[in-house]
Amino acid sequence: MGRTAKATTALGERLQSLREGKSRSEFAAFIGVHENTLGGYERGERNPDWSFLTQLREKTGADLNWLVSGNQSIIGGDQIPDGFVPIPRMEVRASAGNGRVAIMNDAEAQVVAFKEEWLRRLGVSPRNATIIVADGDSMADTIGHGDLVLLDRSIDHVVDNGIYVLVYGGMVLLKRVQVKRNGVVLLKSDNPRYETEEIQSHEVPELIIEGRVRWAGGAL
Repeated sequence: MGRTAKATTALGERLQSLREGKSRSEFAAFIGVHENTLGGYERGERNPDWSFLTQLREKTGADLNWLVSGNQSIIGGDQIPDGFVPIPRMEVRASAGNGRVAIMNDAEAQVVAFKEEWLRRLGVSPRNATIIVADGDSMADTIGHGDLVLLDRSIDHVVDNGIYVLVYGGMVLLKRVQVKRNGVVLLKSDNPRYETEEIQSHEVPELIIEGRVRWAGGAL
């Protein structure tokens, strides 16, 4: 079992402990989610998404710092503990599917707080960091629909074959990017159901890199 799978399983075990004697169906009804959705999270089949986490906190008062993998982030909350820095969440749903027109308005709602030391170990300056929400399934199982994504916006060009948020053809995309020696750029999806898109060298200037993904449940 890999690091991500172990972390997801541990999160599921912590989530199950919040039931406090309730059955899965009772707890799911209490939170306001489908029993199968809760079961998938508890079995560690994937990480809970943003909507579920906010519902869970509202209904149970759970400490999401304890629940979220690695204990490196805190979602929401009025007070930020020492050693943590707030990272703004943008109301942009980066598409991990067929794309979506960008709406680059900053959210006024919740922020996500990360340990400053952990961010700096990743090489991310807090002033350049942004949180967005993945939309679609083309990057599954690396990044799932509704997952929080930490973006380093100081990176505005492809520096390696990593995962980037980019704008192309008026749409925001979340893709693995590879630059070939002939100048062609490949936009790859981790989900094999999606085909790789080739951007020819003369079209590359139309490609806008919004930033490099550095975390989505773990360092990338």
